[in-house]
Amino acid sequence: MKSKVIVNIVRVLIFALVIIGIYTFAHVCGDMGDMEAKCHKTRSFAVVASIVLGVLAAAQIFIKKEIAEKLASIAQVVGGIFIAILPIVIAPVCSMKTMHCYVYTRPFLLLTGIVLTVIAVVDLLIILRGKKNGTLA
Repeated sequence: MKSKVIVNIVRVLIFALVIIGIYTFAHVCGDMGDMEAKCHKTRSFAVVASIVLGVLAAAQIFIKKEIAEKLASIAQVVGGIFIAILPIVIAPVCSMKTMHCYVYTRPFLLLTGIVLTVIAVVDLLIILRGKKNGTLA
């Protein structure tokens, strides 16, 4: 139970880092016309996904039902993958290798998405293993 709380608090903090980072050190470009629209779409998707997944992580602390816990963990895995591939596939940032969004935003979202996915997969495996053994992890 205690590990469940810690893992989900870490998730919420990482989602907060994504939101803060996307507006500060990993911000998207500005005043670039069409490229600006692409980068701002990436930022919008990242912020919305972080808010939704952060709320889900906070709710996971209180989830008691087995099926709801599994579904929430699977959603976190999918959410981590979504954030990782967001700047590359879903809403790609501009492809100019000298632009801020390519140099900072893209790797920032990719790395945080990978970290979130790894945390979610490990958490899901712990949940599944704990349920098989008849105990709650």
